[in-house]
Amino acid sequence: MSAALLFSLLVAAAPPGYDVDHAADDRAIYQKLERATAALAETGSPLRKEERLRQCARARSERRLELPAAGTTAITPEASYLRAAEAGVLICAVYQCGKCNRWHPSWSSGFAVHASGVIATNHHVAAHESAEAMGALTHDGRFLPVVEVLAARRTHDVALLRVDLGGGSPLKPLPLRDDAPAGTRVLCYGNPSNGFGCLTDGILTRFARMEGSERKGAVFMQISADYGGGSSGGPVLDDRGNALGMAASTSPILTPARTSSDGKPAERTLQMVRHNCATSRALLEIAGAR
Repeated sequence: MSAALLFSLLVAAAPPGYDVDHAADDRAIYQKLERATAALAETGSPLRKEERLRQCARARSERRLELPAAGTTAITPEASYLRAAEAGVLICAVYQCGKCNRWHPSWSSGFAVHASGVIATNHHVAAHESAEAMGALTHDGRFLPVVEVLAARRTHDVALLRVDLGGGSPLKPLPLRDDAPAGTRVLCYGNPSNGFGCLTDGILTRFARMEGSERKGAVFMQISADYGGGSSGGPVLDDRGNALGMAASTSPILTPARTSSDGKPAERTLQMVRHNCATSRALLEIAGAR
């Protein structure tokens, strides 16, 4: 099959958000996943909260995952969007607040790393303390219940989830690459603020050790590509379609605190935002591939 024919077939089945003929209907997409995950919680999730939290203590997958090799051929940003959308998932965790009987959603992102139903996301997503059920939605509308946490690492904010494919077609995973240097052009795919399938661009700005009681010096990647709440777990790609890591958190940098001439605290303004990303190396380690 020629590259031109393959690309035309991909566009014919374009994911929501790709072009003017396939605009994302965010409300319908999010409602579908919320209702399916709430129904899972009502009928009894195959992965109960207590077991999920126990599984989050697994530092490494009990079976070594054979992951796809990193790609070496450059692809276009348009092709990168299609590839990220095919691998990417919207994740919903539902919980009850104790003040009403409704199920409340918590949103995040993730992406396939193994065709059998293994999805990468953040530890803070997998370890949601109140969630009674979790489910994922693919770009073509398939609902996939989360049935297991294969491995997770709090310090590096990475986790591998197993979803039930229900006899459906295999997932289309992204290969992982862990040797990209600062200055590499990157694209970030995720679902920020109830917006399905958003792609931003930038560069890999640096790698840094993160301090604090949770991170304990773990290495994170920082990028200039933008993302927001709901993008946690969304892949960061190079120009070959490899995942270099995934969105994890942001750190705003404000102007220094000072006092104005009238003795009142002066307003602090935003200077920039650091975008902290979990690395593919950390994912490879918990997958037993390193």
